[in-house]
Amino acid sequence: MSDVEIKQTRGSMPIYAGSAADHWIKTNLGRKTVTHVAADGQSRGEKISGAVADIIATIQKDGDSGLAAVAARLGDKAPRLVILDPETLWTLETRIPAETREVLSAAADNIKKFAQGIVGAVSAVQVDFPEYAAGFELRPVKRAACYIPGGRYPLPSTALMTAMTARVAGVLNVCILSPNLCDEVLYAGSLAGVSEFYELGGAQAVAALALGTESIEPADMIVGPGNAYVTEAKRQLFGRVGIDMLAGPSEVAIIADDGANAKWIALDLLAQAEHDPDSRVYLLTDSASLAQQVAAELPVLAAAIGQLPDYIAPVLEASAILVLPDLGECARVSDLIAPEHLELQVAFPDQLKKLVTSYGALFMGYVATVPFGDYMAGPNHTLPTNRSARFAGGLSPLTFMRGQTWLDVRTGASDLPAKTAAFAGIEGLLAHRAAAQARLEE
Repeated sequence: MSDVEIKQTRGSMPIYAGSAADHWIKTNLGRKTVTHVAADGQSRGEKISGAVADIIATIQKDGDSGLAAVAARLGDKAPRLVILDPETLWTLETRIPAETREVLSAAADNIKKFAQGIVGAVSAVQVDFPEYAAGFELRPVKRAACYIPGGRYPLPSTALMTAMTARVAGVLNVCILSPNLCDEVLYAGSLAGVSEFYELGGAQAVAALALGTESIEPADMIVGPGNAYVTEAKRQLFGRVGIDMLAGPSEVAIIADDGANAKWIALDLLAQAEHDPDSRVYLLTDSASLAQQVAAELPVLAAAIGQLPDYIAPVLEASAILVLPDLGECARVSDLIAPEHLELQVAFPDQLKKLVTSYGALFMGYVATVPFGDYMAGPNHTLPTNRSARFAGGLSPLTFMRGQTWLDVRTGASDLPAKTAAFAGIEGLLAHRAAAQARLEE
């Protein structure tokens, strides 16, 4: 096969490798090593817990002055509040090209429609018993803060995905915080009905919105991705404030058969590798020929696109193309990885969908691509990473809601109090038993 070959491994698991691909692809051998591939994709992060704890303590002790001091020490911008009143919004709109406003508005409509569909599918429950009625209902939090990263690229998409979803959930008080309040983020927030913005980032932003300061009202929920410091602050402050998830670097796994378009797959891998130096991308296929084609396309397309980050090559080298015996094995390996995004670029995605269970978002068929979900389609792009898709889902209106139950007992109830008193006696909780028995005496 010239300079490209398929290596046969123990357990009949061939792995794609070769000198042409070595610059892009890490060779992984055997099922045990495939398991290591999944583990290697987990972000270990920096040992920053102490630094984050110090920042939180400073904000808790000194409030606004501590916030300013931390920003100055880290070389960040001074914290700034932006209120989008009608005049400010009009000025903002004049600075943003009409085409940009049109695209953001179209995305906002789709995100809103999808979120409304979720809310419409969830209803209150009432169950009637002989002596009482019990119910369940969802109630939104009162105030939510949406963190928008301010790194290499502006992310108005994240402003829409978080703030619009919160508003559809019924959260009346929503604010946006970002270390870089660019015009696009401000406009995206305005489309979701947000008027309160903070130019504020890092662990100190999370601490300020979790704990509150003299000028910042604390939030009940903080959502949105961020760097390792933001994630660590969310972890440490969880319990003082609700959080959506502990998000890590972006991930995609693509399961593809020999009918898939190698160029499209390579572009999809590059798109996710573009996100972050710690991103992880995987191609799982039963076609050695497709694996070869994709590996050959990667450097060609990267050069053709141009101006991609320097870390693209290391991301691909740390990731993997795996040629597996069949699509069923591809599905099993995908579940080991539990990727943030999973593409099924196969002829019969509905059938393969039945075999995969752990992913943040699923993209079905040859045409579907993760960028559709990142920006325009409607489903949320704030998704579980680091294999947490095994037990968690992505951001939705339900993230901002609290499940609450109620109980209404009719006057004269006897069976419920009697059996409750008996159960309390089994556990030896005498006050509980007395409280139940008292209802029998009325």
